Amino acid sequence: MKEYRVHSKPKKKVDSRDKKKTDTHSSNSASKGKPSSIEKTKPFASKDSFYLRKDSEPRDFSDPEGKSDRSLEITYFSNPKVKYISLLKEKKFREKENRVFIEGFREIQRAYAGFKSQSSILPKFQPEILCISPECFLGKNEWELIKNWKIPVWQFPKAIFEKISHRDRPDGLILLASIPDTKFKKSYLSNLENEIILIIEGVEKPGNLGTIIRTAEGAGVHSIIVTDPQTDIYSPNVVRSSTGILFTLPVFQGNTDEVLQALKGNGFSIKALSPESENMYTKSDLKGKLALVFGSEQYGLSQMAKNSADELLGIPMKGEADSLNLALSVGIVTYEAIRQRNS
Repeated sequence: MKEYRVHSKPKKKVDSRDKKKTDTHSSNSASKGKPSSIEKTKPFASKDSFYLRKDSEPRDFSDPEGKSDRSLEITYFSNPKVKYISLLKEKKFREKENRVFIEGFREIQRAYAGFKSQSSILPKFQPEILCISPECFLGKNEWELIKNWKIPVWQFPKAIFEKISHRDRPDGLILLASIPDTKFKKSYLSNLENEIILIIEGVEKPGNLGTIIRTAEGAGVHSIIVTDPQTDIYSPNVVRSSTGILFTLPVFQGNTDEVLQALKGNGFSIKALSPESENMYTKSDLKGKLALVFGSEQYGLSQMAKNSADELLGIPMKGEADSLNLALSVGIVTYEAIRQRNS
């Protein structure tokens, strides 16, 4: 794990005779835009009072004696950690640091389930830092989730947490973790029988990708392979729109040609959705080892994907619109495949 360095300013001793003067000076400094601290939050409950520590007094959540360096309370906007976390909302900085920004109780809970999973193909990330703001908590189970992780915790007042959050109404939890290796490998396809795999080619919108991941997991799809993506699959928007399912369902990245050839070599039937096809998707046999291929929102399927497909499928359109939203199309065809298998 990378080091995070914080340079705390030494506290000045203030003579009681100068207290009034000092208070006036502090007020003026804040109004001129100089770094200001946030008041220390009140204890939420006596049993949790040891969680409240200043930057200079680290304390382990499992160690009330304060003998280890697991937790910090950060009370200044000027703290370098605040800027660092805020920058992780940007794609270039996430890639440079190789870190993913996971926000929200439900998302972090599912990330924990994925982290503990025994699946041999699920991409594994390494949890590093848990950022919390108890003032923003919405329920009663946050502390249990925090203790489960057993990783360093940085605590922030509400005002600072709102600055680092990616949401309008944060719920007080952000997990920083290493981005796992998601490169597609042919070995992932061995020993599969009657599985459905989704191939999403050139997806552009993180909201669509997140919804597809959520839909696929609900339908019981084996995995998703995102080929030649135009969006970051670990962006905060994908994490949120997938409701954290991104960490419990195998999602890989690869090259369209390489992936489709590997699927064919492992006996998968390749069916691709195209608005140009008049072959209605409900008329196609979607049972057995199946790879469903979907193109990007703007350009649709590449010519390579069309040429590699065993069959092109279409969804009938009765109005002026010539196609449906990508995530909606994925849901319609995927659940038709499930229906055929269950009938």
